[in-house]
Amino acid sequence: MNIDGKTALVTGAAGGIGRALVLELLDNGASKIIACDLDRKQLNDIAARDTRVVPQELDVTDEAEVARVAAAHGDVDLLINCHGIVVHENYLAAATLGAFRKEMDVNYWGQLLLCRAFAPVVNRNAGGAIVNFLSPLAFVTFPFCAAYCATKAACRVLTDAMRAELGPKGVLVMAVCPGTIDTGMMSNLDIPKSPPEGVAKAVVEGLSSDETEVWAGEGAQDMRQRLRDDPEALQAEAAKWLRLEQN
Repeated sequence: MNIDGKTALVTGAAGGIGRALVLELLDNGASKIIACDLDRKQLNDIAARDTRVVPQELDVTDEAEVARVAAAHGDVDLLINCHGIVVHENYLAAATLGAFRKEMDVNYWGQLLLCRAFAPVVNRNAGGAIVNFLSPLAFVTFPFCAAYCATKAACRVLTDAMRAELGPKGVLVMAVCPGTIDTGMMSNLDIPKSPPEGVAKAVVEGLSSDETEVWAGEGAQDMRQRLRDDPEALQAEAAKWLRLEQN
């Protein structure tokens, strides 16, 4: 997919990767970007950089709101679902399930609502694409954030289904699995991290070469290889990390 002259809608645009994606798309000639998030001030700051950016407040869990945005932006060629939240708790230690429910609402149901609302739009605009942000944790469960892993596994299945349904119609469906990235979501983790700009660049490069899967950022390729070589060993190591955390 050639970005030049295209209209893109990016969710999670106020976050680290989302903001980097907006800027990368602008640099590659996008004609318009609908930047979506809940933080209007951050969106306005992004829009102030370039007149091609249209700020759009959006709650991705609100089906009626998503439908209104889709109806208002019938020119979208590229949908990028970059929104997401993470809860760093294991299932049994959490006092309530409220945070886990919100995590599923935002990460999975939000992605599903956007895909359903914009698939007809992207399909109508020939040569379009849908990009869903997943995680390496869509393929392996880390017990100290198992609910997050569950949401991303669900998003992986959704993405596979979208590819099966839309691929024959000429719509590219891409899954993105970022490694550990220097964003607010990862701020409490003292581990090596990559800048979000690298992920944004990898996504745009992947679109230009019609890739269906992109792994980018610190540790992503290593995780991918370990999942191929010995997924059971990786899962056992993740379980050990939980025991260390609890001690």
